[in-house]
Amino acid sequence: MTELVTWSESGGVGKTTTAINLGAALGRRGDDVLLVDLDPQPASLTAAAGHAEAKTADGANITDVLLDDGDLRELVIEDEPYDLVPGHESLASLESTARAEGISTAEFLLRSSLAPVTDEYDHVIIDPPATLNLLVDNALIATGNVLVPMEMTRKGEQSIGGVLDTVAALESQLQRAQPDFALEVIGVLPNKVEGSSLNQQVRETLAAEADGVRILPVTVPDYNVLAQAWDAGLDIFRYDEEHGLRAYQESLLAAYEDLAAIVAAHGADEQQAMVND
Repeated sequence: MTELVTWSESGGVGKTTTAINLGAALGRRGDDVLLVDLDPQPASLTAAAGHAEAKTADGANITDVLLDDGDLRELVIEDEPYDLVPGHESLASLESTARAEGISTAEFLLRSSLAPVTDEYDHVIIDPPATLNLLVDNALIATGNVLVPMEMTRKGEQSIGGVLDTVAALESQLQRAQPDFALEVIGVLPNKVEGSSLNQQVRETLAAEADGVRILPVTVPDYNVLAQAWDAGLDIFRYDEEHGLRAYQESLLAAYEDLAAIVAAHGADEQQAMVND
């Protein structure tokens, strides 16, 4: 089983687009996939999956489940090729509510809620906001794995050191709550890549300077069709089925399939390590 967070402090790097299309690619391998939207913003995973109305819907929502120890399964929207736990605008007040209610283990709320359902899935992908807060802490401590999308630009090159430093600091911080906690960076995903020599230069610099973090051998091109798929509430695979892709855009499908293979292999390695222990 693979549990991971798509996350970067930098906005606009495509973390949510990565989450939905990675989930779709894993599901199309025949795996059972659960996507969890932990972002209160309207433009998030829930909208990208075609369920924008759930962000403001009345009735039980993910914030209620986290605070009241409810049943997360009651929120799951079953779909193909993945299931979705929709986010809700009330997540914006989770941290202040947890503080007001004196919840001392607030970083563990999501992990507790996920525990009863994880055996039903091969992969769980969580998409929190970019801004560091209790939602990000919950996502990281529930999974222990981070996939970092990054643009292959000089700005991205300059920001990756800060992202990795933040991940290390978060690991240290979360170890105060759980001493044996380890936070692994599965890899840096070259995302929104344009065809220029700068991309290769940045990749080579990162490979030399990213302190042992793997730069994944996958390149996700920067094609406008990804935004069109988002607007249609579809992952790129379903968009292809319903609207079709141009021949050059089909490289997107191959990129996400390659990424899915890497993530699935990582999960198999983790499972084997647990067996050996």
